[in-house]
Amino acid sequence: MHLQNLVLQNFRNHEALSLPFPKEGTLFEGPNGAGKTNILEGIHLLCTGRSQRGAARTDMIAYGQEAAFVSGDFCFGDDDADGGVTVQSAALGFSRDKKTVMKINGENVGSYTEWFGERPAVSFGADDLELVYGAPEARRKFLDMLISQTDRAYLSALLSYRRAMACRNALLSKTGDAIQFEVYEQAMAETAAELVFVRVEAVRELSALTSGYYAEISGGAEAADVEYAPKIKCDILDTKDWQNVYLTSLAERRERDAELQYTAIGPHRDDLRFTLGGRAAKNHASQGQCRSFALSLKLASARFIERKRGGGMVFLVDDAVSELDPERTSRVYPLLEGRGQVFIATPRCQAALGGRVLRCAVESGKVTTA
Repeated sequence: MHLQNLVLQNFRNHEALSLPFPKEGTLFEGPNGAGKTNILEGIHLLCTGRSQRGAARTDMIAYGQEAAFVSGDFCFGDDDADGGVTVQSAALGFSRDKKTVMKINGENVGSYTEWFGERPAVSFGADDLELVYGAPEARRKFLDMLISQTDRAYLSALLSYRRAMACRNALLSKTGDAIQFEVYEQAMAETAAELVFVRVEAVRELSALTSGYYAEISGGAEAADVEYAPKIKCDILDTKDWQNVYLTSLAERRERDAELQYTAIGPHRDDLRFTLGGRAAKNHASQGQCRSFALSLKLASARFIERKRGGGMVFLVDDAVSELDPERTSRVYPLLEGRGQVFIATPRCQAALGGRVLRCAVESGKVTTA
């Protein structure tokens, strides 16, 4: 899969941008604030329906405008393969009054679950360090995004879990009626068991991949590991047993959760634990080591998607390696080359790129091709 072209209208500082892309990828060079990251954000939005920076859609609308529009054509398959090439057009428009229209091949898409996961994308950015140093929410979001791009059933379970939890939270301040709580706690326990069962298996695979990439980037200096850290301790692998554990825990915590006014246990409170040489990375590793860890984790996530889906994907690299030492930096770009379509945004690229990569200069929202 690769993105053939991109159209941005009233998107951030791009009033009207239209660009064709080669399947190898594109390099965007220019000063900070020129609009390079905004282009990557538009591509990520088109792929996933979300900003890689976590921005609200209204924040992506150009100043003084009431609506923004993003569209592009994605190419699936290969000329030499059975079935040939299929082109899919994707378009997304949104306004300040929070109206959104999503279309695939001109047909309206009614839900986020229909949009998400068809066009896999992995982003690399300087803020990836938050995966190591930041709050558990950032790591959960990373894991949920990764698995949801490969498993539609997981995404469905995740959304169902969140809906049931929202209903339970609403009850905490209104009633102590056990029957009402049981309805939503049963739904939460069923979906929580599904989520954790899939997460544990995914993290096991992700850990092995991360360890391998970290060894390549660091020169084998340290051993990296990723562990799933649930709030509820349970060594059971059967989903039915997990379900019973969650159901019992939710019932036992009603009074305490009513005092807190939120549900304090469940997959929405779990975490990932990152270690280097057996010690917590965020507490004992240098910033350079932690940046290498974050990059290894993102590379591992790309390989994870490749294994589950096959075919190529979109890589968005936003100055991700700017603060690594030169030796480590030189090892990063070759790990992406030939694995998908790579979009790079940087003031100046020091890495050697293939001759087919389109080179663009970006300044004040204007893009020119070399």
